[in-house]
Amino acid sequence: MKSRDCKRILVRGPNWMGDLVMATPVFARIRASFPDAHITCGLRPNLLPLLSNTPFFDAFLEMPQSKGLRRWPSFWAQVRTVRRGGYQLAIVLPNSLSSGWIMKLAGVPHRLGYRQGRPFTMNLGLTAEKNRGVFQRRHGPRRVPTPMPEYWGKLLDVMELPPRSADPSLHTSDAENAWIDAWLTDHGIDPQARIVLLNAGANYGPSKLWVADRWVELARHYRSNSAEPIFLAGPNETEMVAEIAAQAGAQWAFVPLDKLKALVGRSRLVVSTDTGPRHLALGMRVPTVCLMGPNDPRYTNYALDRQVVLQKDLECVPCQMKICPLGHQNCMKEITVGDVIEAADGLIERLSGLESQREAR
Repeated sequence: MKSRDCKRILVRGPNWMGDLVMATPVFARIRASFPDAHITCGLRPNLLPLLSNTPFFDAFLEMPQSKGLRRWPSFWAQVRTVRRGGYQLAIVLPNSLSSGWIMKLAGVPHRLGYRQGRPFTMNLGLTAEKNRGVFQRRHGPRRVPTPMPEYWGKLLDVMELPPRSADPSLHTSDAENAWIDAWLTDHGIDPQARIVLLNAGANYGPSKLWVADRWVELARHYRSNSAEPIFLAGPNETEMVAEIAAQAGAQWAFVPLDKLKALVGRSRLVVSTDTGPRHLALGMRVPTVCLMGPNDPRYTNYALDRQVVLQKDLECVPCQMKICPLGHQNCMKEITVGDVIEAADGLIERLSGLESQREAR
């Protein structure tokens, strides 16, 4: 059987929120290329709500990350589960060695993925173009930086699947939208208010964090301009975000991932560090300003029609480090509140002008 004739397909999804959003164009392309196939998505359990109400998959398979003593029992349990699924094709988006070996040991005959670091596990796929040697830790990324939708799209080109838009897309249900309406009302916010979401956290590490006082100033600016600022918090950020929100006199939200999609979709603007909610906003087609500090934007330069990426041109940028190796964090400190406001105003004005042009036609 050729890979294009496969009727049972397993797509191993990425392991991080932002990457999963960037993979949605790939999911849409697979679905369109195999309209009659039964397609399962293997995913970390905490990310499953992100794909609620999306049309890409027929089923989901939980593939949790395990550490310590539970690593090997979980690994072999996943091998057995995949083997029972009878999949004929596995499309493996993570580059981890374990994700490749699970598919090989489960006996999936066609296995598509990037081969670097796991040459014996993928029998379809590519080797990414190298940017540096393995031991050159401080001299740039290992592979040539490419936006993730394009990076994964090249894998599907190997199978000659018909091209599709690289635009990410997420979906919400009526129930999720109603839940957010109730949440906003319970917190004294009109569901029809002009909501501006501010994402001050960064699970990646402190090098991505902006100055707390500037978040406060930004929230007060939007409140004084008849908007309703709401801060977003991740599971490890609630204390920090609650303190910033209290200083700004604003609300903050820590809600389940499927409800977070609905809240993001209700907003008029998202200002975020380079982390998951930035990608949620792009998947929900919300204008976005991203405060990009130490990371290389070439990995995430997509949907540029509705976002502005603010990054200072410094000699040390990008370093890709979780903690500033120079101790000053200037890549984030040099981004001013004025920079953010100017970028947001210009973006909204530009998008409003495009919308007016479309309506005039």
